[in-house]
Amino acid sequence: MIKSEEIHYSIAEADDLEEIHDKKISVGDVFRSLLQHPAQLVTRWNWKAGFLGALLRASFYLTVYKASKENWAVTLTAVLVELSFRFFTSGISGAIVQSFRRATPAWLATLIVTVTLPVFSHSIEYITHYAQETYFNSIFAASENNARQKAFAVSVLFSVLSALFNLFMMRHGVLLVGAGEETKSLGNDLKKIPFLIYEFVTFLPSLIVRFLSERKIFAATGVFLSFGLTVGSLLGGFRGKWSWAWTTALGAWAILLAFTLMYAIGAKIRQRLSKH
Repeated sequence: MIKSEEIHYSIAEADDLEEIHDKKISVGDVFRSLLQHPAQLVTRWNWKAGFLGALLRASFYLTVYKASKENWAVTLTAVLVELSFRFFTSGISGAIVQSFRRATPAWLATLIVTVTLPVFSHSIEYITHYAQETYFNSIFAASENNARQKAFAVSVLFSVLSALFNLFMMRHGVLLVGAGEETKSLGNDLKKIPFLIYEFVTFLPSLIVRFLSERKIFAATGVFLSFGLTVGSLLGGFRGKWSWAWTTALGAWAILLAFTLMYAIGAKIRQRLSKH
């Protein structure tokens, strides 16, 4: 029989965490394995996350800059700057997320991913776009209507949600690279994403509805308030404006309330149909 200490040691020493078939891998084991064998982030560089991340970010910058009424030269410059590093950083982030997908406790792994990855990616994002507009504006057009600051603030929230969703998908076996038989084609992954988006988007509404049905009013209220306060704090803090904090918090609450009502109505309809 293998001692638990030997199992723990073998996991921490693993050249690649995907070779470990034990479903219970601690957060500490993941950190030790990554520190001792960082090359696995290169061998498992997640091109799927890199490709989709770069595509979404480019679309995001295009939308924000045009909404800020920047001209096409400024907008396309920002999009190209974003693409220049996002494919690489999103691939690394994807490999890190994949490393934590089986880590326990799950809540701690989720917290680590949603905090460390946005810090990592946005440090590079801020430095790159700031350098382009400050030191190379004579060559590459700089924003004229503060689009960079607006895009950066919203991008932080986008990154937190993206990190959460990527972890959610990888825990369901989607967007994996170098994971043996669990790795599927990008086409196969894309077919599963719409359903996972639905599950991800309805997670908080379903949680609130469940708490209310169990008469846990304080728990439901806590989830509802926490969502708006988190969104408002992130956007207001990174934009540096109080107006952004309270307006986005109100917007987040309005969206969550609408989704919760739709989910509750949908649940009632499904319940009635199941009885007939």
